[in-house]
Amino acid sequence: MHTSDFFDHFTQLYRPYIKITQPLLDEYKVHPAQWLIIKDIAKHPQTTLVQISKRRSIEKPTTRKILKAIDKRGWLKITQGEDKREKLLDLTNTGKYVHYNLKKNIEQLQYDILKTLDIPQDQLEQTNRILERLYHQLHSLESDD
Repeated sequence: MHTSDFFDHFTQLYRPYIKITQPLLDEYKVHPAQWLIIKDIAKHPQTTLVQISKRRSIEKPTTRKILKAIDKRGWLKITQGEDKREKLLDLTNTGKYVHYNLKKNIEQLQYDILKTLDIPQDQLEQTNRILERLYHQLHSLESDD
């Protein structure tokens, strides 16, 4: 296998995956970028715009725009940090409800997809570790800019 094949396969997954998960997101009128940020806030309570931008590798103005859309829906709780300029972000109860339901439905879809492939658990875990290492490597290269 050529190195480029690995990355080609990796990037080929994105569009079909978005296409099959989009109907679940549509139930709450959520775009994929919004969903990623909602998940990030749920995983990292009391987070900031800058921290989300770094973790998700997206520009701060883009993050701000997405957060504004989430806030408009009443799903975002913003509190003042110790530094007056810092705003801490959490999900409201409604935001947590949306996150819980979407996460449950998407995880079920993911489980169903993987179940059809009949991949042994140890191979899934190994693949997950490889992807995690790849993410950290790419993220560190991006941070070097």
